[in-house]
Amino acid sequence: MNIINLQDINKIYGKNDTLFYALKNVSLQIYQGEMVAIMGPSGSGKSTLLNIIGLLDKQSTGKYFLNGEDVYNFADSHLSRLRNKYFGFVVQNYALIHDYTVFENIEIPISYSKNKANKKERILELLSKLGLGNKIKSKCKELSGGQSQRVAIARALVNDPAVILADEPTGALDQKNGKEVLDILKNINEMGKTVIIVTHDIAVSNLCHKVINIIDGETVINANHKRTDTL
Repeated sequence: MNIINLQDINKIYGKNDTLFYALKNVSLQIYQGEMVAIMGPSGSGKSTLLNIIGLLDKQSTGKYFLNGEDVYNFADSHLSRLRNKYFGFVVQNYALIHDYTVFENIEIPISYSKNKANKKERILELLSKLGLGNKIKSKCKELSGGQSQRVAIARALVNDPAVILADEPTGALDQKNGKEVLDILKNINEMGKTVIIVTHDIAVSNLCHKVINIIDGETVINANHKRTDTL
């Protein structure tokens, strides 16, 4: 079953003679359990597409069905609940609050969720799996880049979302830490979660089941992309 179904999505800025199409007639389906790469040059519309998928932005025209629901006319409060339920976000610059501890950063999404049971146990389990069990009380400003990205991944996973959206998750990391983060994302996918990654890196796309190439806001989808398991 598809969890994400976009039909003729356009994202338009400006008016009259100054119209600019960030996305043009984008149609795609992403199925539960897929690992998908979104690729393209800077300014091609990759992040715009990811933001629409993650309910951080709305299309100008077209239909977006999330798990079968047309989300376009939902109120912002309803969209916020859906976003917190379905999506976990991982971004290039980590988006951590540096003066908060690792624990405090990871618990932020829980405060917006109805599922607050066993909060500490959930966070400790994630940190243990990600090799950060000894960092729970550390301030995030004290962490390395690789550690910071793993904290960001733990924060994305803490509410057990169906979909992980990762925007250039290895862009600020060296090769070793980048490989570790990709291994984590691949393992998350193998546990059944849908993982969607915006990337410039061919090595990242080689790990994915499907590659969506965007050029000037238009998409070409390679559903027959051959996944490899090495970087």
